Amino acid sequence: MPAASRPSCMRRTDNAHATTPGPRAALLSVSVSVAVAVATAALLLAGCTGSPEGSEDSGGSAGTMSAEAGDSARASGGGADVPAAVDGLQSSTGNRQAAERRAVREPAIIATGSVALTAKDVGDARADAQLVAERHGGHVTDAQTSTDEDGEVRSAHLVLRVPSDAFAEAMADVERIGTLRESSTTSEDVTQQVVDTDARVATERASIDRIRLLLSRAEKLGDVISIESELARREADLESLLQQQAYLADQTSLSTITVTVERSGPRSTSDDAGFLAGLGAGWDALAGFAAALATAAGAVLPWVPVIALVGVPIWLLTRRRRTRLAPDLADGDAPAAG
Repeated sequence: MPAASRPSCMRRTDNAHATTPGPRAALLSVSVSVAVAVATAALLLAGCTGSPEGSEDSGGSAGTMSAEAGDSARASGGGADVPAAVDGLQSSTGNRQAAERRAVREPAIIATGSVALTAKDVGDARADAQLVAERHGGHVTDAQTSTDEDGEVRSAHLVLRVPSDAFAEAMADVERIGTLRESSTTSEDVTQQVVDTDARVATERASIDRIRLLLSRAEKLGDVISIESELARREADLESLLQQQAYLADQTSLSTITVTVERSGPRSTSDDAGFLAGLGAGWDALAGFAAALATAAGAVLPWVPVIALVGVPIWLLTRRRRTRLAPDLADGDAPAAG
């Protein structure tokens, strides 16, 4: 059959047979197919490996969006559900942040120390204690001194605040200022309290942000009033937590050392003997005698009224009796004398 009169299907078959590839072309085609299959398998493996995280993220986002939508609906529908709506808006991101804050961290220790010293010159010891605090990057928060009659410093009381990492070294330096009489240290581990407070602050801030979001979506006046009341209450709680957080941060970052310095002995004088020493001793003796006399007079004075009430009548009766007996004795003695 001539080629021109053959059907088209026959012509395509003949062309296909005419263009059948050789061995090299077939090998190349197989190599390309294998490469495409390997690449496809790698992509499928990567997709399977990353699918859990992607599904979790998408699920978390969808859950967050649905929670926000439900809370917005409750906010617009009634103010009584505001606390429940706010609590329901705590997303998985906030929980992960709280868990991260509870992770292992450095211990938070509140350290305090007390040192009692004696020194010949209390003024110099007080100045040395202030230098110790400054040398370790601290400061003196309280200082009290007392003087004697001559104006010399007799005792001093100081409160030092030094960085916690320099507490032990600062204690050793203070103990060397004078003669050590007593020294004590105490420490309290507040790590868990610090972690809990930080987590509560983060949670409270997230809660306030959610309440503000609900407030922006509220339309009814009653809802606005309820949400604002809840917002004010949670802001007050946050302020209290922030104050507690600041206190813990101050106590754990700076340690407290209480220093007491007393004069080691009486004030030295150059007039231990001589006229002035004798005059002082005599004056002291006179003062002691006067004090003893005053003490005796004070002890006798309450008895004076009693003695007057009892002794005076007895003295008067005795005197009257003597007066009556005197003439009789005089008359009886006259004849005897004659």
